[in-house]
Amino acid sequence: MKIYKLLLFFFFTLMSSLTHAKSVSHFEGKKFKATIEYDCNEGNLTCNNVHLNSINIINNSTISLDGETINTNCPDICNFQGYQFKNGKYNYAFYPSLKGNGLWDYVVTLNDKVIANDLGIMK
Repeated sequence: MKIYKLLLFFFFTLMSSLTHAKSVSHFEGKKFKATIEYDCNEGNLTCNNVHLNSINIINNSTISLDGETINTNCPDICNFQGYQFKNGKYNYAFYPSLKGNGLWDYVVTLNDKVIANDLGIMK
């Protein structure tokens, strides 16, 4: 009986680790480059374990923040809308762009006022 329980424990531990997916995306625009690490269970659209490393190409400044996915219509049918990362009154967000297929908007706001934005590709 102990062996059976031990085998079940290892089986469920192994299966839970296989469904956990970490993915990395790279944003490249004219003003900013960024790396977004998504570390949540596979198949989950909602995730609050997302990390941003961003560099301003113009002045070489960097920032690293933790954030989450942006979703609408949850919990029924979640629609992925992008990523957001907050730093006090600043908000850093990535949205699929309406300006072209495969393009993303990177928008930085302070007190809900846009202070920087960029258009780029996400790889």
